[in-house]
Amino acid sequence: MLDRGMRKTIAIAAAWLPFLALWQMFAMQAGAPFMRALPFSLFAIASAATLGLAVSRFCSRLPWPNEIRASFYLAHLPAAAVYAAVWAAGMYVFDRIVDGKPAPRTLIAVWLLEGVWLYAIVTAFSYAVQTQRRVLQAEKNLAVARLDALRSRLHPHFLFNALHTVGALVRHDPAEAESAVEKLGDMLRYTLRDGEGDVVPFAEEWEFTRRYLEFEQLRYGDRLRVVSDIDPLSLTCSAPSFALQTLVENSVRHSISRRAEGGRVEISARVGGDRLHIRVRDDGGNGVASEPGSQYGLSALRERLEVVYGSRLNVSRNDTGFEVEFSVPCTPSDGDDDE
Repeated sequence: MLDRGMRKTIAIAAAWLPFLALWQMFAMQAGAPFMRALPFSLFAIASAATLGLAVSRFCSRLPWPNEIRASFYLAHLPAAAVYAAVWAAGMYVFDRIVDGKPAPRTLIAVWLLEGVWLYAIVTAFSYAVQTQRRVLQAEKNLAVARLDALRSRLHPHFLFNALHTVGALVRHDPAEAESAVEKLGDMLRYTLRDGEGDVVPFAEEWEFTRRYLEFEQLRYGDRLRVVSDIDPLSLTCSAPSFALQTLVENSVRHSISRRAEGGRVEISARVGGDRLHIRVRDDGGNGVASEPGSQYGLSALRERLEVVYGSRLNVSRNDTGFEVEFSVPCTPSDGDDDE
């Protein structure tokens, strides 16, 4: 395996190969035999590439400005002159060693002009790469900002629905409401963790979802029936935080809302190839969740999957209700290493 420095060197060499071919072709068109022209072509491009490293560093210290000023060009004029002079001097010495006689003045003037041309090529390429990096960084910053905004809105959404459940229990069963508050406290430790990213071990997400279901069963009792099929291998993967819980919460609302007989929620997680597949089904029929805010979590999850993974959240109607599924890369979870 090549390290980063070696890969960068190979990339730079590959970028200069077309110029080597052009240089050799022009020399042969001028009447030089292939084998005689080849050493000059190799030296010309190798020296230009070596000096180009210094030019690239100079360009990084003099970034492309948002507004072009005369001072920007004035800074490059002496740099171009130095580059051309050093490169032409190298060509002069190499030609003197090979031919054994000094090069004519006209050829030296041509080398100086070619040196300026090479400097312009290197600076143009350096600023093109610099601009591309800025664009990629801006896109990354935008994605992170969108993700942070979604996460900051998702936590209040979960808390709103959880408190709504506690409020319903207080009116009908104060004892169960006390138990619900204790379970809510356990869940808040997962919800309000500091310094955590969007990705968590799926084992933790599944455990949090189980606690959420226990919390909701305090309110719905036997009306809420849960069937789970969790592949043990899936617990070794990472997953977006709140992803499974959001799908389950949505299905609970669909299955239970406005249905005296309650409903069933089926949860499955499996690993296929190198991806984690998560699916949640319910038998909610045509029912629509009535609790305020119950639809926000699903739309937020859909956007998070698109922003972070480029994945789609697929929602379809099954025989009796709805089915929602998505897949993400099954990257190894490092949750076991945190002690």
